[in-house]
Amino acid sequence: MTDEPKAVLDVGCGTGLITRNLMEFVDRVDGVDFSENMIETAKILPNGNHPGINWICGPVEKVLLSPPYALITAGQSLHWMDWEVVFPRFKESLTRNGTWQSSARKTRPCLGTATCLRKSFRLIPQIRTSYLTIWSRSRRAEICSIKKGEKSAKPVSFQQSIDDYVESFHSMNGFSRERMTEEAAHGFDSEVRELVSKYCPEGEMELQSVGKVVWGNPTTK
Repeated sequence: MTDEPKAVLDVGCGTGLITRNLMEFVDRVDGVDFSENMIETAKILPNGNHPGINWICGPVEKVLLSPPYALITAGQSLHWMDWEVVFPRFKESLTRNGTWQSSARKTRPCLGTATCLRKSFRLIPQIRTSYLTIWSRSRRAEICSIKKGEKSAKPVSFQQSIDDYVESFHSMNGFSRERMTEEAAHGFDSEVRELVSKYCPEGEMELQSVGKVVWGNPTTK
């Protein structure tokens, strides 16, 4: 950030992982999320009661904001938003030299099973369709912003149970339970669990988490 005031808008803040950890570097942060449970959890986590944080519950398309912001940041929750509304709003809310930043985290199997899983996942129509949708929305994100730079973090390895891995798909837009019937969700879970179990017979997966940050200027296209 080069502009004043050093104010940040964290969109889709969830439990405030970014919001709460930015207070060491900025004057204030507005953390916005439509989930009341997420906001209430954020308030009781470390730094969640910082006087420089303003927690706002509601959709960013409609809530009352307090611009100008020198930085607007959003994570993977961006896929849930109405881009034709939020990107013009971001542009109007930034300072003259303010920056728009999008961060994403991908979880992938370690190299031993990654190739086999990628080939097998292509056989599941729901995954193929969802990834096509995500790719399409990513292309739209490029149209809605002028990229100035990007940076990826080194992979961090961790273990996760197969059940938790399968459940993690439902946090994605294309696999949310709100968008799937109970029967479709159950069938999807069973198919993925059966597939993954072939490569992880002990019930634990070796995974890697990779973070990426892209920054630039939002447009109104």
